[in-house]
Amino acid sequence: MSMVMAAIGGGLAGFGLLNFMAHKARSVNHPWDERSFAADVDVLARVDAWAAANSYKLRNDDGRRRVYQKGVNVLTAPMRFEIARDGDRYATRSYVHVDGLLVKGDLALSHPGVMAKLPRASARKAQNLLFAELGQPPID
Repeated sequence: MSMVMAAIGGGLAGFGLLNFMAHKARSVNHPWDERSFAADVDVLARVDAWAAANSYKLRNDDGRRRVYQKGVNVLTAPMRFEIARDGDRYATRSYVHVDGLLVKGDLALSHPGVMAKLPRASARKAQNLLFAELGQPPID
């Protein structure tokens, strides 16, 4: 019986910690890394190729904005990359999504804290490959 109580207590503590982290992510003033640039090449085709090579899946495409995601919130925060197009202008957002079930928040890849550090580092490495290919500066 004590093992069952310990498992329940551990589960509740983990759930509470996850929601605390999501709340902290939501409360920071740095929810994503953004950049805008102009390009005369087919950026969306390059993004699609990069996404396939780095296991990012197209999560949403409304015709103007695409959202790519790697991960499904099991053991790590999902890594996201958004790109919007307006003529030859592109705008991107890079972040990890912290989902505590009750509370959700986004955290920039360049955030200086330790929260979600591993997925932020992994996403930063992959997304910097794309930015280098597009002739854009890396996310620090």
